Amino acid sequence: MAEVFGIVVGAVGLAAAFTACVDCFEYVQFGRHFGRDYQTDLLALNCSRLRLSRWGQAVDILNDPKMGRPDATSEQIQTVKDTLYQILVLFADSEKTSQQYTTGEDLSVLSSDSMDSTFLALNNKMRELAIKRQKRSNILKITQWALYRRSEFKNLIEGISTLIDNIEKMFPAPQAQATLVKQEATELHDRGALELVQSAAEGVDSLLQNAAKEALSGHRYLNVLIKGRGQSGDVVSSDWHGKAVGASHLFNGVVVDAGGEALIGNQYGGKGFWDD
Repeated sequence: MAEVFGIVVGAVGLAAAFTACVDCFEYVQFGRHFGRDYQTDLLALNCSRLRLSRWGQAVDILNDPKMGRPDATSEQIQTVKDTLYQILVLFADSEKTSQQYTTGEDLSVLSSDSMDSTFLALNNKMRELAIKRQKRSNILKITQWALYRRSEFKNLIEGISTLIDNIEKMFPAPQAQATLVKQEATELHDRGALELVQSAAEGVDSLLQNAAKEALSGHRYLNVLIKGRGQSGDVVSSDWHGKAVGASHLFNGVVVDAGGEALIGNQYGGKGFWDD
C-alpha cells in the first residue's frame, strides 16, 4: 500500500490523518533565494495551516468521526481521509523536489533569525493557535526540508488550498468557523499584525482575510431599529484580559424605541450587558 512519511493509506484514523497534515507545515523551510519575501510566504503558509486547523475544530474532527453530520456515509468520510492524505502527498512531493538539488547549488536556508520581530511574533502566534487544535503525535517519519524556488511554493500552497476547499464543501461548518476566525483576529490584536495577515491570507484564507479587515476597519451599523433590549457587534466574555483593536464604528440611522436598551459594538470585560 502507498506510504507517505511513514503513514500507510488506510492504516490511520481520521483524527490522526488530520493531525499529521497540521504537523507537516512545521517541517517546511525556505531557501535563501526567497530573500525578504520569505517572511510573507511563510506567513501565507501559516494562514493555510490555521485555516485547516480551524475547519478541523469547527467539525470536531478529533472527537466526532462523522464531523458534525450524523447522516455522513462511510464513503464521504473516506473521501475526507483521502483528501487529507493528498495534502500529505503534496508535502512529500515538495520534499522529493528539494532532495533533487545538488550540493553545488546554494542550499542554505533562512531561519527565524532572518525575520523582523513583528513577523516572528505573528508567525509564532499563528503556530500556537494551530497547534492548540490538534492532538500531539509522533506518527510522522520526517525531517525538515526546504523550498528553493517560488514555483515550488506556489504549487504547494495552491494545491493545499484546493484540497481544503474540497473538504470544507463536503463537511461545511460556517457558523463555527466564523466564530473561530473572529477569535483568531482578536488574538492577533496588533494592528500591524492584522495588516500583514490581511495581505498574506489573500487567495489562501478568505475568512481570515475578511476577519482581519473587519478588525481593522470596525463595524457599520446602518438603519437599525431596536425594540426592547438588543445587542449587536462585539462582545467578549467578562474574563477578557487581552487587547481589543479596530477602527471606530460607524453609526447611521440607529433608533432605540422608547423604554429600550441597546449595546451596539464592543464590550470586552466587566459587568455584561445581559447581566442585569
